[in-house]
Amino acid sequence: MNSFALDISDSSIKYGELLATQDGLRLGRFGQEKIPAGIIVSGKIEDEKALIAILKNLKDREQLRFVRVSLPDEQMYLFTLSVPHIEGNDLKEAIHLQIEEYIPLSAADTIFDYSILSKTSQSKTVEVVAIATSTAEKYLSVLLSAGFSPLSFELEAQAAARAAIPANEDRVAMIVDFGKSRTGLSIASNKMVYFTTTLDIGGDTLTNMIAKNFSLSFKEAEDMKLMYALGSDSDINDIFPIMLNGLSVMRDELNKHYTYWKTHNDANIKEVDRIILCGGDSNLRGLAEYLQASMKMKVTHLDAWTNISDMKNSVPDMSFQESLGYVTMLGLALGDYADSPQSIFNVLPDKQKEYVSRLSLMRRSNVALFVFAVTCLIAIVLLLPSYFFSISKMDFADQQLEAFDVANPQIASENIDTTVNDANAKLALLSRDLSDYQVHTKAIESLLSDRTTGITFSQIIYAEKTPVLRTLEVHGTSATRDGLYTFKSSLDSDPNFTKVDLPISYFIGNTNISFIITITMK
Repeated sequence: MNSFALDISDSSIKYGELLATQDGLRLGRFGQEKIPAGIIVSGKIEDEKALIAILKNLKDREQLRFVRVSLPDEQMYLFTLSVPHIEGNDLKEAIHLQIEEYIPLSAADTIFDYSILSKTSQSKTVEVVAIATSTAEKYLSVLLSAGFSPLSFELEAQAAARAAIPANEDRVAMIVDFGKSRTGLSIASNKMVYFTTTLDIGGDTLTNMIAKNFSLSFKEAEDMKLMYALGSDSDINDIFPIMLNGLSVMRDELNKHYTYWKTHNDANIKEVDRIILCGGDSNLRGLAEYLQASMKMKVTHLDAWTNISDMKNSVPDMSFQESLGYVTMLGLALGDYADSPQSIFNVLPDKQKEYVSRLSLMRRSNVALFVFAVTCLIAIVLLLPSYFFSISKMDFADQQLEAFDVANPQIASENIDTTVNDANAKLALLSRDLSDYQVHTKAIESLLSDRTTGITFSQIIYAEKTPVLRTLEVHGTSATRDGLYTFKSSLDSDPNFTKVDLPISYFIGNTNISFIITITMK
């Protein structure tokens, strides 16, 4: 289901949406809400009422409901472990039993999600994202109170990697999210994050250093930082060492984690070969060049649209510099179009997950019913012309018949149905197979040739008692007894007949003897 993305940090809420169009995904509404200091501190909600008010104002203004939310990395844990080769709930239970070995939380007070990285016939390597139940439920309570329906709670670094790493690219990159109050560092490949940490240095750290050194207000120091930074054309000689001093701390941290990863990462994962910069303060002049020279590694700014839109078809209503600060939001929004559920680590509390599942099932059912209703409506619309055409043809035929009846009253007065039925009966009679009642020609010819003088026939009856037993029953009159005897003798000697039956009683009379002879044919 379509949703809005909310990237919540200590100082702001960045929100936005991606819309599906015929030219691919397009950026819809987006924006940023400032969060006053003290409401969220290091990812923990300190003032629920104030945060609810900010979120409710955002919801009412933008008419939002369903949201995907990234929670600050400071409150999340990411680790990899090996478990036996098991499936389903047994796999989740195996992770649950080991989880206390990797994070400083009790298993009973932890919400986690996982993804299978690799497996053999004996074991599986899984990546796990975990958060304290109290932290997740506090964020859920605040969002529900503000009127939102969260679909997912995600790791900030994972959302950023979804936007930063091109699809199907297996190179390993270090993503540096240089924000206002902190810097998120993660190592990712093929849209999956394998390591993440947070550094307590950000753009505001540099601004405060400049303000203190030059006795400026925060705004004046911020303007100076953005104008000069590490640029070679600075007219203020003292700003360069101040910036360098602050950024060297970040560089040392990056180098430390890079060295750790290089010496401790899984052998199946390649070495880091580049650094990708993002975040609201990552576009400082000279920052990319400084890190590339000191880290001896290629450093580029992130292309936030690499997995979203082709610039040849459409240009987003967001500048390149601005997009660097919305990377996490854009990665969250891509969750609506994720090609694999495993690319989303969702640490939403179980009750909310069940609600989302029921809601998703209901929406799919409604869509199916809507499609069915539209299909039926289209079918009706397409069939109606045919129906009305057939009705008009029937009416025309009735009119023609009525006109015929008027023109032919003598036919109209007859019972047409009776006439038709009588004709059909006669045709059926003519079409019957009369072969069963036909007498064999040779039998008749033999009977006639065997007839002697004085013998006359009055009736000959053919009967087929079985397929092999056929008889002729001959009725007739003999002028004399001798003539009848001679006729019988002639029949007895005929090879076409197997038996001639003439009762002896017919020989009592002398003249004009009526007889019945039964003849069995071959």
